[in-house]
Amino acid sequence: MALMDIDNISIHFGGLKAVSGFSLSLEKEELVAIIGPNGAGKTTVFNMLTGLYKPTSGDILIEKKSLVGKPPHLWTKHGIARTFQNIRLFGGTTVIENLLIAQIFHERYGLYLAFMRTRRFHKEEQQMADMAMDLLKLFHLDEKYHFLASNLSYGEQRKLEICRAMMTQPKVLLLDEPCAGMVQSEIDEVIRLIDQIRKQFKVSILLIEHHMSFVMSIAERIKVLDFGETIAEGTPQQIQSNPKVIEAYLGSGGKLAKGN
Repeated sequence: MALMDIDNISIHFGGLKAVSGFSLSLEKEELVAIIGPNGAGKTTVFNMLTGLYKPTSGDILIEKKSLVGKPPHLWTKHGIARTFQNIRLFGGTTVIENLLIAQIFHERYGLYLAFMRTRRFHKEEQQMADMAMDLLKLFHLDEKYHFLASNLSYGEQRKLEICRAMMTQPKVLLLDEPCAGMVQSEIDEVIRLIDQIRKQFKVSILLIEHHMSFVMSIAERIKVLDFGETIAEGTPQQIQSNPKVIEAYLGSGGKLAKGN
C-alpha cells in the first residue's frame, strides 16, 4: 500500500495553469526526485503537498486519508514535513531551540501541566531535548547546540533545516533543493545523511533538486516537470537518456550528463 497517493492534482492562478495533472504514488521508505527547469512547477507541487496551496482539482492522500483543504499544521500532524528552497530558520534562537520549537506537535501535556511544571512536564521536556541532541549528533551539529542559528555556516543551516523537519517525526519528508549553494564535500555529506535518515527512521523522501549528479546518485525514481506538466518518469538511467528531458534542459539532442 502506498504511503502517499497524489491523484491528478492541478492548480490554476487566474488564467495561468501552474501544474496540470500531477500524479505520484510514494511507497514507504522510497526516495523519489522531482526535477525540471526553473519555473516548471516543482515548488508549487510541494506547496500543494503541505497544505499551503489547495489544488484546483485532484486529491492528495496519506495512508488513504485525504488532506486536501486542511490547514498546514494538520498536514504536519499527519506526518508531512518539509524544508524550503530559501532557508527559514529562527535565526535569533539557538540551534537546539529551533528543534524544540518543531516538537510542539508531539507534546502530550496540556497548558495546566506546563503551568504547574509537574513531573510529567519535566519528563517530556527532557525526552524532547534528548531527541533533539540525538538528531544534532547525527547531523554533526551537537557541539554547536548553543549557537544562534544565524551564526552557523550556510551548509550547516541547510543541515539544521533538515534536522528540524525530522523533529516532527515525519512519515514523508519533502526536501526542496537540499544541496543548493553547497560545495561538493557538503553535498557528499548530505547524500550520506539522507540515506541514513531514510533507513534509520524509515521515512519516505520526495525531493526537488537541480544538481543532477546528486539526483542521479540518490533517487530511485525521477519525475520530470516542464511548464507544469509531467514529461517523463522513470529510473535515473531512463531519465538520463530521455529525449524529452534532454530537450527541456538543453534544447537540443545529446545525452543529459550526470554532472549537468
